[in-house]
Parts: sequence; C-alpha cells; structure tokens
Amino acid sequence: MTRLPEWSDVLATALVGTQRRTLPPAVSTADDPAEALLDAAGALTLYRRAGVAPRSGLELPEPAPDDSGIPLVSWPAAARAADLLAVDAVGYGTSNAVPVRDADGRLELLAEWLGAVHGRRVPGELLPALLEIGRRHRALRPLIAAAGGPRIAWLAAQRPDWSYLGAAAVDAPADDPAVWELGAIGRRVGYLTALRRRDPVKARDLLAAAWQAETPEDRAALLGALATGLTTGDEPLLETGLDDRRKEVRVAAVELLALLPDSAYAQRMTERSAACVRVSGGRILINPPTTCDKGMRRDGIAPRPPAGVGERAWWLEELLTRTPLRVWGEPEEFLRLPVTDEWAAVVRRGLARAAAAQREPRWATALTEQLTEEVAAGGRPDDRLLLEALYDALPSEALSTIAVEVLRRGLVGAAAVGVEHVLELCPRPWPSALVEAVFAALDDLGGRRSAGWRLAGLCELAALRLPADTAGRATALATGLPSDDPMSSIVGRFADTLRFRHDMLEELA
Repeated sequence: MTRLPEWSDVLATALVGTQRRTLPPAVSTADDPAEALLDAAGALTLYRRAGVAPRSGLELPEPAPDDSGIPLVSWPAAARAADLLAVDAVGYGTSNAVPVRDADGRLELLAEWLGAVHGRRVPGELLPALLEIGRRHRALRPLIAAAGGPRIAWLAAQRPDWSYLGAAAVDAPADDPAVWELGAIGRRVGYLTALRRRDPVKARDLLAAAWQAETPEDRAALLGALATGLTTGDEPLLETGLDDRRKEVRVAAVELLALLPDSAYAQRMTERSAACVRVSGGRILINPPTTCDKGMRRDGIAPRPPAGVGERAWWLEELLTRTPLRVWGEPEEFLRLPVTDEWAAVVRRGLARAAAAQREPRWATALTEQLTEEVAAGGRPDDRLLLEALYDALPSEALSTIAVEVLRRGLVGAAAVGVEHVLELCPRPWPSALVEAVFAALDDLGGRRSAGWRLAGLCELAALRLPADTAGRATALATGLPSDDPMSSIVGRFADTLRFRHDMLEELA
C-alpha cells in the first residue's frame, strides 16, 4: 500500500463492486482490484479505530538482514522460550509449564536458555518479547543481542525504547549539559557518574561549583557519584560534606573518605585507634575511648550506641570500622594475638565491619570463620547481616569452601549463618564438593524438618545453580519422601526445576 484513499472512495467502490469502479492505481501494489480494496479497507479501519489520520510519504526502513543462513533453534526449544518470556511482562500472560514461580528465578532460567543458544537464532516472533524484557532487565541485554541474530538489532532500531540494543546505544545519559542543568536528580546523578568515568576532575569541579546551590537531598545523591574514580583529589569536597547539616550528606562523605587510606580522615582515625588498641608483649591491649568528642562526631562516629551495647565498646567498634586495615599488619598474625575476653568480640566486629566496607579479601577471609562461630552461638541480632557483608568481600574461591563447611554442619546451622547468601555468590559451575554437600544436607531428613521454612530458599537456589545433570538425583530424593512429609512439596519443586533445566539444555544441545 503506497497511499491510502479516502474512506468515501473505499465505501463507494465496495457498494458498486470492483468491476464497475476501482481505486486509483497508485493506491496499492496489488494486481487484483478486489485485493487492493480489501487492503485499503483494512488499513483505514485500523487508523479509524486508533483515532489517527493516515499519513503518506513515509520513508520505509531498510529491509531486515537475511538471517536464513543461521539455523533456528528447535521448535520445542522455542516453545520453552515462549513460556519463559512470561516472566514479568504485562501482556505476555503466565505459563504453568515453568516450575519456578519467583520472577527472579524465571529470569535466571531465561538467561541460561539464552546463553545456551550457541550459534542458532531465536524465531522472529519471539524477538519483540525479548527486546521488551531486555528494556527492563539490563543484565539480559548482552545475551539477547547474541541470541537474537542480525534481525534483532534491526528490529531494535525501529523503536526508541529498544534502541539500547543498537550499536549507538549508550547506557549513561546523553552527554548534554542540559541534563545537568535541567534534568531530574536521577538523570543528573547518571550524567555526573558518566562524566566521572571520562574525566574525574571535570566532574568533581562541576559538582563543587554547584554544591552550595544544591538542595541537601540532591547533595547526598550527587556526592555518591564520586565513588566512580575516587582519588585523594576528591578529599577537600568530601571534607566539606562532613560539615553539612544533612545527615545523609555526612554519611555519604564518611563512606567515601573511609575508602581513601592516605587521606587526612584516615590519619585522624588511625591516631584515635592507635590510642585505643596497642600491641605489647605479644598481646592486644585495649583502652577504649572515654568520650565521643566533637571531632569524632564530625568524622561519623555515632555517639549513641544500639540497645544492649555499652558506649565505650560502641565508640571503639566505630573507630576500628573506619580505620584503614593496613594499620594492623597481616590479618593472620594480628588475629592470633590474645585479647581480653571483655573486648575480643568488639575488636572482631570492628575489624569485620572495616573488611566489609573496604572490600579487603584477606581480612574478610580471616574474620569469616570467627564471626560464623559467633553467629551460630547466638551473638548479636545484626551479626548475621555483618557476616553476609563479609561474604560479599570474599574471593570467589573461598566462597565454595565456606559453603561446603557450613552445609556439612547441617541445615539448621547453615540457615542460621545465611548459607543462601554464600551460595548466591558462588560462581558457576558449582564444584563437585559443593554439589555433594548440598545433596547431603537435603538427604538429612531430620535437618530438613528442623530447618523449616528456610529449606525452601536453599532448594530454590540450588535448583537454579546445581548442574542440570543432577536432575536424576533430585528426582530420586523427591520420590523417596513419604507423601505426608511436610517437606515433600518443597523438594518436589526442587526436582521439577532441575528436570526443567535438564530438558531445556537437551533441546538446545
């Protein structure tokens, strides 16, 4: 259809018939007058229902590239992808064929499917749904671009909200000064972060020039952008943030200053900690602060401790949290030194918080085992959160070892110390020792019953991360449970998900 006629012309032609009246030849490329009439009527009806006037003279896009030389995935694999694309988009409906009901779990299955396509292409009818999901989930975009073939880039160029996949797509906001001057705070933070990647000094100067004119809320958000490309050159502006009346600004400044081991802030903290913690005669001697003075409060030390914690113990913990860990030497040597029982847990917590904040893997590794024992024994209510923060700082090779050791103690103890978080961080593929530890924990009937609802989290994660060829073992475990076992439904769903993944990868093999 090159040009649409008026509705009156279509109506008149339809009333008298195409043998007596035809539409102008330029209206349609169809040879049959009746076909041209139906084309025009259908197109005009769509325009009328949408309330949009027909337009002519539009430039047609270049044809989509020919991808016929790339083999398609099998139709069972395509059908499974269609089920997975029901993951979170309105309009795609939901599928009962996918055993995972959690949206994040379904996204993980979709990512695994896309990663296994390998040199084949996804059917064209699935490409719009893939682009729509990629619009909302950034992590899937490289997989979508690889699996979609040459046509997906062409299709993405036809809609602005899919342009993220194009060769010219830029994740950061456009490099336009108007974004900084007039944009909403979220776009301004993105602009400043992108500028920090290209020119850290220019970005810092831009923020410093606008500092006094910004609202306190915006200052806190914009200051966080300095985390990208952070250097000691940012110290003067961060020191200014310590004097801000807004607590959020002061907190953001403290967190960044604590990451600069050569800053004046780090030196102040080192001097305070050295006055409280001293190594002498092969022991650690503790003399905690007697007061929280004005300088300490300016540097982010909270004067009021949490409930159940003494003031001096809290101030000592806060000081250790903000002191560069290199002050204490090698972690293994320092932690072997005896310390008075009264202060041992305080010192450990302060160092653990510092290791988590400074992302120091050696200290995190050395402290994890000690803190794990405290959490398993009861400890403070927030010890488990601190332990999970330490997990984030651990090197990947240490994570699997910790997960195996924790699981061998049984499901109850594993749940108490947050083994699910460790397993989330364990890189794929899980080593055989970890696979065996997971199945051993699930084989423990008494442990399953004692762990209660926490078993569900472990099963859901393991179903997505265990090698798919363990589906047979999972099925045998599920079928061996008595029907009246309260854990049978959880373990059954675990087996169903592994079978789903096994079949999914077989279809793409």
